Amino acid sequence: MLVIIRGFLFYICIISVSYNSFGSGVILTKTVTNITQGSEALTALEGQPGDVIEYNIDVFNGTDDAISNIQLVSTVPPFTALAAVILCNNSDLPSTISCDVTTPDGVNRVGYQGVIRWQLIGKLGAGHRANVRYQVTIK
Repeated sequence: MLVIIRGFLFYICIISVSYNSFGSGVILTKTVTNITQGSEALTALEGQPGDVIEYNIDVFNGTDDAISNIQLVSTVPPFTALAAVILCNNSDLPSTISCDVTTPDGVNRVGYQGVIRWQLIGKLGAGHRANVRYQVTIK
């Protein structure tokens, strides 16, 4: 995903995704929305200092079997900081999945900069999706 921050072009990507499954067909989509400017969900956008940006990570299980032990890892981009504590919103997760959010130093607070890890616990059924999100403020 390409994002322009303070006139610099950054490539933002998910560091890793892992899950237990023997099939292919798991589709991962990461979109970004400028909440401040009211933009649509896109794969790239521009923002100004002070803008709140929301990243959405969507996992779709297009396999014929349930997948489990899903781990999503992303990072707070350069020149940004968390705008809100990251919560696992159960409305974006199937009832068969619960979620834990962790960071390497155990910090999950406004202003955090660094790696974010979501551990999705349970099974994501065939044809189902799960979504996690986080918001950052451009410095």
